[in-house]
Amino acid sequence: MSLKLTARNPSIARLIDEGFDVEIVHQHLLVHSIPYLNQAGVLKLGTLVCSYSELGDQDTRPQDHTMWFKGETPYRANGQQMIHVVNHSNGIVLFDQFRVDFYLSNKPNGQCPVSFYEKVTHYHNLFASEARVVDPNADGRTGKVHGQRDETSVFKYPDTASARAGITALSQKLRGSKVAIVGVGGTGSFILDLLSKTPVSEIHLFDGDDFEPHNAFRAPGASSLDDLQRKPKKVDYFANLYEPLREGIFSHPYFLDDSNIQELDSFNFVFVSVDNGDARRIITNHLVQMKIPFIDVGMGIEVVEMEENVSSLLGTCRVTLATAEKQEHLSQRLDFNEDEGDVIYRSNIQVADLNALNAAMAVIKWKQLMGFYLDQEQPHNLIYTLSLQSLSRGDSGGLVQ
Repeated sequence: MSLKLTARNPSIARLIDEGFDVEIVHQHLLVHSIPYLNQAGVLKLGTLVCSYSELGDQDTRPQDHTMWFKGETPYRANGQQMIHVVNHSNGIVLFDQFRVDFYLSNKPNGQCPVSFYEKVTHYHNLFASEARVVDPNADGRTGKVHGQRDETSVFKYPDTASARAGITALSQKLRGSKVAIVGVGGTGSFILDLLSKTPVSEIHLFDGDDFEPHNAFRAPGASSLDDLQRKPKKVDYFANLYEPLREGIFSHPYFLDDSNIQELDSFNFVFVSVDNGDARRIITNHLVQMKIPFIDVGMGIEVVEMEENVSSLLGTCRVTLATAEKQEHLSQRLDFNEDEGDVIYRSNIQVADLNALNAAMAVIKWKQLMGFYLDQEQPHNLIYTLSLQSLSRGDSGGLVQ
């Protein structure tokens, strides 16, 4: 289906109807075939680019007046550079190795454009007016039609945050990954919340527990009483919760053990967020054997008496990374002791803010491994100490549950 039939934003539809060579890729508006003059005064065709956001059939307003330009250095017909249009020539890669060369900054009538149509036509006219001195027929309205959407995106509406920040190329480092979260309790559910906003292709949830009131108070979002009364499986509840945002979330309403641990063999990465030592041992031993990288998370929070009749919480949050190249630290960092009965629910204190912190530490570490964030020290074990508000590499000290 052509873009002429699918464009809903009035500005984009108008640009297409007038014949502009419009394409929308990874939340960026590209307008190709823009005529301009190079240093030799020869007519060339370039591309105007800016971040793009849409809200159905509303005529959304651009975030600012600037655009990027892909092409040679643009010149005026009198041989002077277009310094009144070009702000700088520090090119960057926006997405898929698509590199832009110049940053443009020129306001129509001294004001920020009120629509994408006004923004595009303003810059088109600046370039085309110079090009027409050489070729009176120079015009960017070619009538060429492109597809409007990225059909491979997992998101049900555009990730305009990455486009606005200019980090779409970095976000693409996370694309295509197939990730599992084993255990979607307090920390695991926040890991899902953060992962759901990344372009990983699949997120698989493994947990056999029901979603109960104590889960609702240490999980992202707000659960209704009706949700709790239905007693859904945790994995089904969270898969449905994030369904409006994206595709590719799969629920597995059962625990992993020796009989089904092979289900993890197809994943590129696994987050282990379990509170049972025996389950942790089975899962992590298998992942090490299969050389699948993973992160295990843990919290050790306890009540301490500070003064008479006054108590506070202290403890730690731990993130432990294992890769195919490094696993020897696991025996010292992970607790494989088997829990008895429901002791874990009486002794292992968890609070939503610490669950969220533990999850954020884990996802940040994973993003560093994927090259999204810089990781100069590359530690494989991180410990946040609550009472000191400090983060250490955890190269010394005992186990952290």
